[in-house]
This record gives sequence, C-alpha cells and structure tokens, in this order.
Amino acid sequence: MKKQFCLNKLLFFIFFSILIFSKPYKGGELRTEDSFRYGRLEVRMKAAFGNGVVSSFFTYNDFWEDGLDNSYWNEIDFEWLGNYDDKVQTNLIIQNEWDLPELFDLNINPHEDFHIYAIEWTPLNVNFFMDDQLIRSVTNFYSDSLYHYQKLMMNIWQPTYEDWVGEFDSSILPVYAFYDWVKYYAYVPNSGNAGTDNDFILMWTDDFDYYDASRWDKANHTWDGNNCDLIYSNVVFEYGYLILCLTNSTNTGYNGDPLSVQLDPLPKTISIGSPFPNPFNNSVVLPITTMESGLVEYSIFDVKGEKIMSSKSFFIDKDIKHISWNGKGSNGKDISSGTYFFQIKNKNHSEIRKVSFLK
Repeated sequence: MKKQFCLNKLLFFIFFSILIFSKPYKGGELRTEDSFRYGRLEVRMKAAFGNGVVSSFFTYNDFWEDGLDNSYWNEIDFEWLGNYDDKVQTNLIIQNEWDLPELFDLNINPHEDFHIYAIEWTPLNVNFFMDDQLIRSVTNFYSDSLYHYQKLMMNIWQPTYEDWVGEFDSSILPVYAFYDWVKYYAYVPNSGNAGTDNDFILMWTDDFDYYDASRWDKANHTWDGNNCDLIYSNVVFEYGYLILCLTNSTNTGYNGDPLSVQLDPLPKTISIGSPFPNPFNNSVVLPITTMESGLVEYSIFDVKGEKIMSSKSFFIDKDIKHISWNGKGSNGKDISSGTYFFQIKNKNHSEIRKVSFLK
C-alpha cells in the first residue's frame, strides 16, 4: 500500500512538473549526427512566415552536449525572421557569445518560394549565398575564431524577443518551413570541383524522401528566450520534404493538405496532365509533358503521407510520356480503396496530382 502511494505521488509530481515547465508552443529541430569543420552547406527551402517566427539553417558546436561552457561557442547562421517578407539574417557567434548579425535585403519573398541558400566556411572566411549570389563575406577575426567542429542544424521556434522578430499572434498557428534538400561539400582547397575557386567536393545529398536516422537526429529540448519546446513530432518527412512545424501543444505535426505542399510546381517545360481514368479500379495513366530532356523520379503517397511506392531516376526526352500505375504497392500487393497522391520531381521542382482508387 505504501509503495502504491509513493508511486502515485511520483506520477503526480512528474505530471505536475510537465504542466508547470512545459512551453506554450511546440517547434521542431533536425541536426546531423556528425560534426564538421569547414565545408560548403546548401539547402533548398521555403521559410515560415509570421511575426514572432524564426526558421533557420545553421551550424553549431554543441558544446552543452560535452559539458563545456560558452567559451567554446561556434555558430554560423541563416535565419529567416517571419516579420520580414524581403530579408534574411546572417550571423556568426564565437567564443563567449560574441555575435555579428546582419540583415540582408532580398529581391524576393523567402516565405513564398523555394530558393537555394549556401554557407561556405573555410579557415580564411565565411561566405553566404542566395541562388548562387554572394550576399555576405566575413574575413575578420570572427572567421578566424570559427575552428570548432559543428553540427548542421535546421529549426523553427518562437523567440520572446519582440524587438527582433515582432509581436507574436498565436492565431497564425500552425506554420511550417519546408526543406527540399540539403547538400554537404567537404573543403578541399585547390582540388575540388564545386563552390568558390573549386575548393569543395560534394560528399552527400539528402532529398528528404525519408528520415535517415543514420544521418540525422530529431531534437527534444528548449532554452531561455524560446516559447517552444522542440519535439520529435514536429519534425516531419512527407511528400519529399522535411517539414518543420510550429504549433500549439494539442495540434502537433504537419496537418496541411498534401496538395498544399505543391508550393513550387515544375516549370512549364515539364508538367503532369490529368490522370485517366480517375477514379480508377485497374490502372491509371498520368501523362508527363516535357519540352526539355532530363532525369525525373516519381513517388506515390497515401493520405497519411506514407510512401506506397517510388521509382528510380529515369530519363525523359522531349515528348509526352505516359506513366501507368496498377494500384499495387512496392511489395506487389493491392492497395486499399482511397485517395492517393502521385508526385513527380526533378532536382529542382516537384508537382503532385491526386488520384482515387476504387476496388
């Protein structure tokens, strides 16, 4: 009886502590398992919009993990502040939390379209790029001080600093940041084939078709000045994207319409025509129209975002190509009746069409 009383008391304490110390909102963060020193890091992404919202792409020496103090701080940031529709912030943070932020005026809205952003980090400088345009170069003692190994990270969160990000209105929730792919290039001066002066060589690409737990960790933490707990369920892999979610505490994860992920349709040189027949009960045909040759691949998802099947990359010449699907999954078994989403993509774009299967 005494044991049961103590157990109940402990459970009540744990539950009460969660209620007291839990943050009002929930964000998400993805970080690499490995740490890197120097290299070129690229992302194709669409940032989250809204006052009080920050989405990011950055490197970070996770010194807290090793029990060190902030004299080991190293960080290189791209930060998209949701209160601006024409800017991005870059920043360097070095030992003892010295930082060097700078807002850069863009000629685009980073919350409306996908763009490619890159960081080049060498012992001599740190360069920031947008769509292959150099937007900032740092060559002073800040870049000299960035010599610790760092992880690559992406997150979405709600800062308490209104003078930085604007006043937050929780009625905008949920909001999402979409990441199409990430690439890591090693720094190999005078012997590479990419980046400035060909000083970099591509080591890996992640297209976010699935969660690669051997490369990435989902975060589960928070910090002072952040109104969010970062939680696993707000790091979502669906429809060929990494989706970082900022939500309230009861409606976590990605809850958007799958078709709303079609944020960046393929250019007019390639498109998906109307599936026929639709609904179908035997096979469905999807016409792919191309005006230029190139490699494409396709995947099929159910309404829960689970991948039913996918193709390897294949070459399409200038013409109309018909892709057929027989209503079977990658295991060769018949699927159940319902709504499915056919996605075709190349290295820069994707498009989705909805089909209905009736047995």
